[in-house]
Amino acid sequence: MLSLIKKWLTPSKNRSDNKDSNSISVIWIHGANQSGLSFQYLRSLTRFKNELVVEYDTSHKFKDNLKKLTNEIIQARGPYFIIGHSLGGLYALHLTKHVDVAGGVTISTPFAGSWTADWARFFVPTYQLFRDVGRRSIPIKESQNIKLKVDWTQIVSTKGDVPYHGGQNDGVCTIKSMKSRKDMELIEVPHTHFEVLCSDLVVKIILDRYKKLIHRKKNTNTI
Repeated sequence: MLSLIKKWLTPSKNRSDNKDSNSISVIWIHGANQSGLSFQYLRSLTRFKNELVVEYDTSHKFKDNLKKLTNEIIQARGPYFIIGHSLGGLYALHLTKHVDVAGGVTISTPFAGSWTADWARFFVPTYQLFRDVGRRSIPIKESQNIKLKVDWTQIVSTKGDVPYHGGQNDGVCTIKSMKSRKDMELIEVPHTHFEVLCSDLVVKIILDRYKKLIHRKKNTNTI
């Protein structure tokens, strides 16, 4: 049993099912205080051939993590289809300024920042995560100046509401913050902030958006 669990938790380098001669590299970016292992369920069902799971340390400054992620991603062949959960989605948006992003799916990302982080900073002022995701933080303010030029889908998790989070939320992020951008397709799913990572519906959305991107790329190449 232990060997089976280990096999399940070990990220594979390549998946064989979603092959395409015009393949786009899929980049997975996890949420705060998580790791690439958080995507194991989604990856086991999407089964992309060309994929890269990148990681970062939440205790480091956002700009330093962004530089690290950029350097890792450019080692893979572009263009890129980026999938980011929560804070990983904010990195995904910023990466559109640094690498050749062809499209993306973000999951439960608080693009307008976190009300909870704002008041929590009074108690833990040195915690880097709260500095990075507050509503007036530099990463959030800079992201609001980024104009998307590619198709993008934001999956909004709507269940798990808890008090003292500044409004209706998924247990972590407010729905208002997740739905704040007007240049993205917004799709609500009945899951909490972390249940969404084990959702067959999310798998279908990711695969559908990826296949549409591949189809458009094929048509462009044949013109």
